[in-house]
Amino acid sequence: MKGLVLALFALTFIGSSSAATTRLDRHGTVLLDGRRVFPIVLSKGPPADGLAEVASAGVNFVRVGPADTWDETELAAAIADNRAAVAAGLHTWVNLSSLSVATPWSWQEETLRHVIGSLEGDPSGSAIALWKGADEPWRYRVPPSWLQFSYCLGTGRGPRSWCAGRPRADSDHLWVTVQAPRGGIPRLSSYSPVTDVHGINRYPIAIGDPEPELDDVGRWTNMLSWATRNRAVWTTVQICWTWSYDSFGNFALPTRAQERFMVYDAIINGARALAFYGGNNPRCWGPFDVLRGWNWSFWDSVLEPLVRELGAASPLAPALVSPGSTRWLPTSDSALQAISRRGREGELWVLAAHGGEEDGDATIRGLPRWATRAEVYTEDRVVGAVDGVLADAFAPWAVHVYRFRRSN
Repeated sequence: MKGLVLALFALTFIGSSSAATTRLDRHGTVLLDGRRVFPIVLSKGPPADGLAEVASAGVNFVRVGPADTWDETELAAAIADNRAAVAAGLHTWVNLSSLSVATPWSWQEETLRHVIGSLEGDPSGSAIALWKGADEPWRYRVPPSWLQFSYCLGTGRGPRSWCAGRPRADSDHLWVTVQAPRGGIPRLSSYSPVTDVHGINRYPIAIGDPEPELDDVGRWTNMLSWATRNRAVWTTVQICWTWSYDSFGNFALPTRAQERFMVYDAIINGARALAFYGGNNPRCWGPFDVLRGWNWSFWDSVLEPLVRELGAASPLAPALVSPGSTRWLPTSDSALQAISRRGREGELWVLAAHGGEEDGDATIRGLPRWATRAEVYTEDRVVGAVDGVLADAFAPWAVHVYRFRRSN
């Protein structure tokens, strides 16, 4: 198995480049080379010639690697994808897939070491920031004990006994495990020790369903946050998945308002990272997308404006990486959730998502007395607050983001 990749190595290795390292702070925020970041991930991203475009909007990670089995062809493809990511200024989330259930002295262990070593040994290894472990382990009845060895081998974390005396393959990158929206807090919490970042996916938009339960995204994110001891929670939001299309070529994707609600609902309920799944699925492509090999129609109409709201260059970005400043705010409507976060010096952000299906006015309480005037982010309007109370109108599945600036 190793011959082709070692030959590839000999041809391409021109010196070691500075590798990215990822850690978590005490609030579950990802630290990339020591900087707090809010991962915005495409799973998977566009072909290489489109990566610079998504990066310029604010995407900072793309998933690479096979859905299931690693072989020499997949390894070469992952190295090529890492090189393209480096060129676009992106980092990668590498899908280790079936190798996440390796056992000591097995061929899976040998392959896991080979994959990690080959990816990190190439100069493009500087793109690697995150490993992806088992996919939906609770759903597929993969017990946490089966994941201990690969997690220990791939991160150097966990009790020493988990590594069974074998040397670690890596200790510089975080391990991400994404669950299906199944089980409860006790069951999901049993996986928290065998991952660094704990994820959930929930895709409520399905073809033929006129009333999707959009707020399920926030409910499952909140549940996972209670099941994750370090609060490092990751929410995967849909572009296209199995129930998005039928056999006749029809498909249904989230509208911009629906996607925006799901994203902010996840953040309010504890998401420290967001991934967007299915842009590479051709069953949801239009004619223009077929020509460019990715769902650019959805990107242009829905995802790009939303990513620009959230990306590292946005005004909101400092609040997204300060979850330790989160305060839940009481509201007059049980369908309205609101939190506040500190942003740049002198700023207070209030994120509010209305999960109800009816229009209505509502109040948000608990604001500091100095917070009397808010710009409504992306809406080009201003609202006032009196004695710590803000009042506004909320349409069904509406999101309002308020920015208060404290004068010196």
